[in-house]
Amino acid sequence: MSALHATAMYVREAGTPGAPAVVFLHGAGASSLMWRAHMARLQDRFHCLAPDLPGFGRSAHLAPLTVEETADLVADLIRARVPAGRASVVGLSWGGGVTHRLLARDPDLVDRAVIDCAGVLTARGGSLALLGIALVSPFLHTRPVVALFSRIIGMDETGRADLRVASPRAFRRAFFEGFKGGVSRVELSAPSPTLLTAGEKETAIRPSNAAQAALMPHAEARYAPGLGHGWLARQTDLHVAMVEAWLTGRELPAELAPERPWPEALDRMRREATKETTDGDHRLAARPR
Repeated sequence: MSALHATAMYVREAGTPGAPAVVFLHGAGASSLMWRAHMARLQDRFHCLAPDLPGFGRSAHLAPLTVEETADLVADLIRARVPAGRASVVGLSWGGGVTHRLLARDPDLVDRAVIDCAGVLTARGGSLALLGIALVSPFLHTRPVVALFSRIIGMDETGRADLRVASPRAFRRAFFEGFKGGVSRVELSAPSPTLLTAGEKETAIRPSNAAQAALMPHAEARYAPGLGHGWLARQTDLHVAMVEAWLTGRELPAELAPERPWPEALDRMRREATKETTDGDHRLAARPR
């Protein structure tokens, strides 16, 4: 990660510096503008920071980073802009994947977390989806592709404008990085109260969320009935109310359904967490002394 990213990344800001901080991380193809309703609701109580991640929005000129590098960039943002040294983090899709990595790499920086539409278990059968992303990303700014994603997500004109300026390379990389997944024992043991959410139709993400919530010490998994990926765009008021409730320790909206157990996903996550620890021990033992 170059120093250029840290100094040139655009950060939208609201609220009073020194108040409890919350960092909002947007999805692929979007920008910090997707959080404008959340920031308007929370700015009286929180110091809100919403970066345009490299390759998107006003940071579209910056080269895209890996999910690990982006998590490090967000960690640097918290260290530089939050006097308390800790912030709540709210991430959706690509931003949710970055939040997962932040919890795995720098859990001490995260107060509370909301991770929406992003699971840590690698999605099975995702090859066709990634092939589709690879095929359409060179044409990301064309009218048919913008219209396609607008129908899928329910984007308004602001969302469509964000997509038109997004870096196709960053868009493609975000999806490929997101599909990698990755279970971390550090994240599973993180003490940060964590809310894991998805739309009801996200059958690849919901089992991962349920399993992770069962293994983390202070986590819950919920889903939004009848909705799909990026449901924030279709039910913005509900999403804002959900985030506000979680960050302030209040009861979550009744419209959100508690996630049911997914035993196969829980077994798989335990296996992958064990493998992650074993692989880490092997890498440590292989280091030159």
